[in-house]
Amino acid sequence: MKLGWIAAVALFIATTSISLAHAPKVGANGGAQADAGSFHVEVVSQGMTLQVFLSDHSEKAVPTDGYKGTAIFIVDGKPQRIPLIPAGNNQLRGTSAVSIPIEPKGAVQIITPSGSTVQAKFN
Repeated sequence: MKLGWIAAVALFIATTSISLAHAPKVGANGGAQADAGSFHVEVVSQGMTLQVFLSDHSEKAVPTDGYKGTAIFIVDGKPQRIPLIPAGNNQLRGTSAVSIPIEPKGAVQIITPSGSTVQAKFN
């Protein structure tokens, strides 16, 4: 009987850990967040405007002066390429030709002032 309880608890912990590992991360601004190199990249869409927030792994804002990037999201089955430029503090911003879904699917590529590139994927 005791072994059955241990097995049940172990199964519960394992399935909970697996389900949490696949849960989408939400950033400080309410958008989807993904890891990209030494950064957390958060995307927040509002109509045709895309805001991208950068923070380090300690959740400290990373100033975006000198950064640039590109977001490529699939919208209505077609790729939409959105150039990103600094927009103050830890934000990059871009405008799309079409409305961007609240939870976009695709990738954001960030180029740092030193020229290194990181990529965050959003499912």
